[in-house]
Amino acid sequence: MNLSELLNADMTTLARWSRQGLDWWIGELRTLIPARFAGNADRLRAFHRLEKNGAVHASGNPRADTLVLPGELCFIRHLQLPAMSEADLLSLVTLDADRILPLSAAEIVLGVRKLGPSSTEGLVDVVVGCLPLGRARSVAEALAEQALVPAHVGPLAEDDDQTLAFDLAPGMRKAGLLPQRPAVARAWWIAAAVLLLVNLGIATLREQQQVNHLQEMVDAQSTALGAVRRIEGRLRTNAKSIEQLRARRDHQQPERALAALTRVLPQKCWVQRIEWDGARMRVAGYCAKDVNPVAAVKASGAFAFVRASRAEALAQTFSGTPFDFNASLERTAP
Repeated sequence: MNLSELLNADMTTLARWSRQGLDWWIGELRTLIPARFAGNADRLRAFHRLEKNGAVHASGNPRADTLVLPGELCFIRHLQLPAMSEADLLSLVTLDADRILPLSAAEIVLGVRKLGPSSTEGLVDVVVGCLPLGRARSVAEALAEQALVPAHVGPLAEDDDQTLAFDLAPGMRKAGLLPQRPAVARAWWIAAAVLLLVNLGIATLREQQQVNHLQEMVDAQSTALGAVRRIEGRLRTNAKSIEQLRARRDHQQPERALAALTRVLPQKCWVQRIEWDGARMRVAGYCAKDVNPVAAVKASGAFAFVRASRAEALAQTFSGTPFDFNASLERTAP
């Protein structure tokens, strides 16, 4: 189909194409139903029966919508085909009907049914059946006499007397032998699809509303959140300062330096000023005339890089001989 055919088609053709598209879409939706929920959907609870003499034996159940044919009226083949929907399988079989079946596609009404996955990966087991067009017309005439419009037509499966082997009704409707099904079932499917779309739209809208509400809550708490973040930043800064002070205390240990200095300074030395930067110490004071504190500190081994400063060269005063030296505390000192 191209755009020109679509524009030139009459309303009847457009209606037929629409019905075919809708039927295809409904078939695709049916394939989405889990097998555990759709397992009994194809089982027959009440059905009409075509007798061998060509007459239709109508069921007394008003809910019966299936006509069961004698198996000997149909040609049946079992094939392995690529995994696809039943509508696509029917189209594939129709194209290759001349090779698969003894009659051409123009002389028969086709039906297919998937049986399940095949032993070969990527294939499915399929039963293909056909009814000669002349017999199909006889069946349609017998149904018209009884004023019956079945939704499904076909023989019973060989291994299950409550399931059709395949459905010929779509092919008979396509050939014009059966009228279109009442629009009630199609209307229910349309309603279900519309409700599904509405549910998805409502779920999306509610999700968007919840996201917007959450954003409003975040915006409302932005002031308090800013204060909390500032407090958190101050706490991190304080924690960092504490860690730095702890590291300086662990590595510098001024008490250790003072204790070492007290041990190594000789008697008759009076310390007047101590400067400590964590690495080096400057000591200034006075001592007796016969005491050399710089030499005593060097000899002790507790300090390294002991150097006398210029202040040591000052003249002796009434208080004693001044001294002033710099030193570094040895890490290995006791």
